[in-house]
Amino acid sequence: MNNRVIDNRFLVQRLDRDAWMDATAVNVVADYLAGYRDVAERFLASRDEPEFKRLERQIAAGPRNRLEEYVTAGKHKSLFMLVMMLTGACNADCTICFTDRRRKAFELGIEERDRVLRQARDLGARFVYVPGEGEPTIDPGFWDFLETCRELNLEAVIFTNGILLSDAVSCQRYWGVDPDSAVRRLLGYPVSLYFKYWSMRPELVGEMMNIAPELYHYTDFKGTPLAAGLLRLISEFPRERIGIEVVVERRNATEAVEQIIPFAEKYGLARIVELAQHNGRLFNRGSFDPSPKQIERARPFLSPTSCSMATCKAVVTSRGFLSPRIAVLEHQIPGEPVHVGKGKLFKLLHHTDYLVERRYDVVNCLCEKIPLELAQVHGRSSEFVPVANIVPTALTAEARHSNRSDRHQGDLE
Repeated sequence: MNNRVIDNRFLVQRLDRDAWMDATAVNVVADYLAGYRDVAERFLASRDEPEFKRLERQIAAGPRNRLEEYVTAGKHKSLFMLVMMLTGACNADCTICFTDRRRKAFELGIEERDRVLRQARDLGARFVYVPGEGEPTIDPGFWDFLETCRELNLEAVIFTNGILLSDAVSCQRYWGVDPDSAVRRLLGYPVSLYFKYWSMRPELVGEMMNIAPELYHYTDFKGTPLAAGLLRLISEFPRERIGIEVVVERRNATEAVEQIIPFAEKYGLARIVELAQHNGRLFNRGSFDPSPKQIERARPFLSPTSCSMATCKAVVTSRGFLSPRIAVLEHQIPGEPVHVGKGKLFKLLHHTDYLVERRYDVVNCLCEKIPLELAQVHGRSSEFVPVANIVPTALTAEARHSNRSDRHQGDLE
């Protein structure tokens, strides 16, 4: 049976093995020097790649100044992606969401975001990933955010429910233009969009998102019902910058496999396909879980998770706190949350206990596991078992024994 993971995300999101190895090695040494010796040694001992075994010997041999020189020389390639939440507010109310859809007090301002974006770029970030505590497009600083991304030549990968691109009244309210003008404006920025496409049936979309389905102005596209916003993107945007996002749960699982995913394949759209997550509103609730049969049908299409890139990514919540994973918000962060305003990003990433201690867990779904641990601490039982992350093939055991085992290990050689 072929278990190879097929990665249909945007090209910029696909982390090759060599880049992952280089970034991870720098971060391991930085964590070791920051006092997390046990964490670094435990991670290296768990890996069988020749590169990591060599690094393990080199760290043990020292000396410290040699290790410091290695980190200084390599920190510019230590970060692959920055995850940034723009706002907690949302103009939908999805029943399976992990957030409360409310704008938070003291969300990061434009200048604070710019500072984080610049520091991330200096550390080598290839793109900024905006999955959203809320709906990114309704944030007042949305266009300023894109301006900075353009200035830094930093690609933005943004998830949107697409309401502003579909509904003229909503678009005018938040952006002061009509949807066609908005799409033309977006064309001028280095942005790729994942459009929420959970169903081709407006009534089911309305039910799943708790909105008036009329907001999407569904129309026919060569025999397929499409939200007006997605049709606008397909008509105007470069195809390589358009993607769809599908959360598979019991109400749309069959449709996702039989209709939505084939549509994306036919028209060359990137895609994120994931199972409903037991966090937020769905914590300890299985009412929307797909059946075992539905899961098996969807499994070949599930996307690799960015959790596998935890060794070289940073996550910033809308209020500016560093998080160990995308769907872990401030109230779920183990210990006292650390704000990006407390210092330089690189130092914070390597001097924050809950980040370093979770950085090298690239197998477990911490967005489910951490809430479960919190519930247990507070004496609450749970009925679900956290899922394992889907790791890109390039980072799995299949790639550990490649013919690159003699590759140069930087200044530590």
